[in-house]
Amino acid sequence: MLEALASFAEEFVASAAANDGEALDMGCAYGVATLAALNAGARVCACDMEQLHLDVLADKTPDALKPNLRMVAGSLPDVSFPPGAFQTILASRVIHFLSGDDVKKTLAAMYTWLEPGGRLFLVADTPYMPGWSEIVPAYEKAKAGGAPWPGFIPDFERFSSSAKSATGGPKFMNTLDPDILERECRAAGFDVDRASYFGLQRLGDESNGREHCGCAARKPV
Repeated sequence: MLEALASFAEEFVASAAANDGEALDMGCAYGVATLAALNAGARVCACDMEQLHLDVLADKTPDALKPNLRMVAGSLPDVSFPPGAFQTILASRVIHFLSGDDVKKTLAAMYTWLEPGGRLFLVADTPYMPGWSEIVPAYEKAKAGGAPWPGFIPDFERFSSSAKSATGGPKFMNTLDPDILERECRAAGFDVDRASYFGLQRLGDESNGREHCGCAARKPV
């Protein structure tokens, strides 16, 4: 639910608008990236686990752009689309809610959903987010020791009020970094253009520059 587009999401918008094929905004929330892509001339399938989010997006979408918007309620790793359905995919702040096995399953599925030459853009939270940065020493030690998912937080309710609420929330968080994103994208068959850290927008100059990470990859032709 970032209110402004990160550079990886901006690339998604440009890629979606430059092609005639449909783009997928996976975990679209209230549609910040979807609306930007629609306004740029793209056709977008907006998918989110919360129908309420899709209802808000539908209300925010100008009537003239609604023919280019398709909405699907679903969540990873279980949602499914046909092979080659999309030219471009964005999953922003979604895959850190998945276990390591489900990250692998999801990226393998996204590889299938993309047409050859299609592009994938990922954004995830890292261990350096202020809300749970106390895990950083353990994460860095685990990463140095070769742990495949060193930023996994099994008891995320310690850090999240939503996880403790009556409606529930994520019970774990699989915080990621650029190395992991690149590793898993390559393992799924993608060519990786770039993977990097970037800062949390709302922190401005107080950002440590590593609260988020992103990856831009493509399915080989």
